[in-house]
Amino acid sequence: AGVPRLRRVLRGLAWLYPEIGYCQGTGMVAASLLLFLEEEDAFWMMCAIIEDLVPASYFSTSLLGVQTDQRVLRQLIIQYIPRLDKLLQEHDIELSLITLHWFLTAFASVVHIKLLLRVWDLFFYEGSVVLFQVTLGMLKMKEEELVQSENSASIFNTLSDIPSQIEDADILIQDARTIAGSLTDVMIETQRRKHLAYLIAEQGQHLDSESSISNLTKIVRRQSQRRKSGLGSLLFGDNEDAEALKAKNIKQTELVADLREAILQVARHFQCVEPKACGIELTADYSMESHQKDHENYVAVSRTRRRRAKALLDFERHDDDELGFRKNDIITIISQKDEHCWVGELNG
Repeated sequence: AGVPRLRRVLRGLAWLYPEIGYCQGTGMVAASLLLFLEEEDAFWMMCAIIEDLVPASYFSTSLLGVQTDQRVLRQLIIQYIPRLDKLLQEHDIELSLITLHWFLTAFASVVHIKLLLRVWDLFFYEGSVVLFQVTLGMLKMKEEELVQSENSASIFNTLSDIPSQIEDADILIQDARTIAGSLTDVMIETQRRKHLAYLIAEQGQHLDSESSISNLTKIVRRQSQRRKSGLGSLLFGDNEDAEALKAKNIKQTELVADLREAILQVARHFQCVEPKACGIELTADYSMESHQKDHENYVAVSRTRRRRAKALLDFERHDDDELGFRKNDIITIISQKDEHCWVGELNG
């Protein structure tokens, strides 16, 4: 009974990684593993994929990891297949609409099982760099057909059909090695860090800090409980400190993303209530030219800025000179000269 076996594996993963829960990608990969592995082996292979082979948040609700990989792939296409890049730009085609599912399921949902096993041999041995190499190899194999397509619909359909049309694993692997054999894990990780920062900055997207860090801590703890022989420690060292540092760095990134989103929400509020603020651009400018004006802008804002406070409780007005307000109202502070009695206006 294949369905109960798959259900047990997915339930185990949902318990071990609560921030993932059920993801369609994990279901496809686990189902394929169960075709040739015992239930427990399939479970631990899934753990290896989640913990060791793909970046954090690959299967989480935010899909932040796999979204980042789509941006990395797009950059690699510019470098390795420039004709295809030009074609995609001319027809305004978003490639991630097609390839995101390839990465999310490690090709389990799009290629024949005999081809999948060959790709997975490389995937489990060399890591996620294989996902990029194989994808680039597929696109390169169909480059001429794509370039000759007459319209956007034809290009989109051809891209969608590529995995199902490839039958010879040897040719695919050879083409993947030829076009992207120079790709390394270091190159991919460098691109991932850059595009993850862009993704957070542009979209304000962030992970759920509590659930994400609790899972990372669990991974570190479980790895620290694995027994190591004395010889193994001497040969390979101890990676626990590196994993803890990685978890700390991810936590810091999440905190910065949360802080940015909170600042944007405050800014959007005042854009709505203050006519003068309607035209202000909230997208951050990270150029060097912008940084040169930071001090000048800060001085200008400091001279005209207004202090505001958020009401924590309801306050009923009793005298003519008192200000009545409700909980969560925004109060503009006009004067704080008297520490016992501030002067302010409501929503001003």
